[in-house]
Amino acid sequence: MNTDVARWGKAGALYDLVATAAFLTPWTGGAMLSLLGTPTSDSTLMFATLFGTVVVMWSIARWRKPEPLLIAIDTVGRALFSLWFAWALWHGQTPAIALFLALELFWGAAQLRALVRR
Repeated sequence: MNTDVARWGKAGALYDLVATAAFLTPWTGGAMLSLLGTPTSDSTLMFATLFGTVVVMWSIARWRKPEPLLIAIDTVGRALFSLWFAWALWHGQTPAIALFLALELFWGAAQLRALVRR
């Protein structure tokens, strides 16, 4: 296994874990949405919590097995997340999303570079 792919994959997984752990429960997810200035309904909170759960589990999987295939799938996911963040910004969502967009672009580019160079 390429060590750069594993290193960047694990680093990206750690970032995702830290960035989304607050969305793991309805209580912490609600607080985080409020902090981001996002209006919160029961549906919004449910989807944020589902998102948090899936991303935390996916992060753990990539941390434990940073295989090129998993990192490649994650890199595609980051490109899609970036697209949706940009779309949300374009449609007037909170500017706080710009920070998440920048971080997704950074991690996606870092992982893609490691994958291409292997």
